[in-house]
Amino acid sequence: MLWLRRGEIALCVIGFSLLGGAAAATVRSRVYQARQGRAFSDLDGRIATAAGPAPASVLVSSVETRTAPGLDPLVLGRIEIPRIGVSAIVREGDDDATLSVAVGRVPGTARPGERGNMALAGHRDSFFRELRHIRVDDVIRFRTPGREYEYRVDATEVVEPEELRVLAPSAAPVLTLVTCYPFGYVGSAPNRFIVRASRLTD
Repeated sequence: MLWLRRGEIALCVIGFSLLGGAAAATVRSRVYQARQGRAFSDLDGRIATAAGPAPASVLVSSVETRTAPGLDPLVLGRIEIPRIGVSAIVREGDDDATLSVAVGRVPGTARPGERGNMALAGHRDSFFRELRHIRVDDVIRFRTPGREYEYRVDATEVVEPEELRVLAPSAAPVLTLVTCYPFGYVGSAPNRFIVRASRLTD
């Protein structure tokens, strides 16, 4: 029975390690969001006070970023979906490191303020968890320093991971949100949940 007891202990150690790792990742994510949120709000406020709205071509990655203490140069802005309580800092990239702390802009898609299809990816168990409650006609806001772009949800759909048409360029300014699906699935989810929205403001 000694081997059984040792096996139980080993399983407990592994379980606690996994839980500890998940907790540490959650803490890192929250700290990043809090710090970057403060830095972003500070920069946004200073731009609004000093010069009014920035031109559409001005992005967070431009010269203003270097005057924002603590702001990650990869930060693009903040996404907000008021009705369902989504509010998160958005960062360049869709790699694991980015998505562990923020919503990420999918490389190759439009940037904030540009015409075209801007695609943002986020985890279904963190920043995009509440997308399960999103509805057609919900308002989505994307904020960059001195600018705010408003979108209205046109449609949602579930697709397979290989369906890259959802990332295709668009002549109109649209926003595509991507997360894994089903939301409550344990393990690597087999599908993707897509939100498509049209921009209302320039």
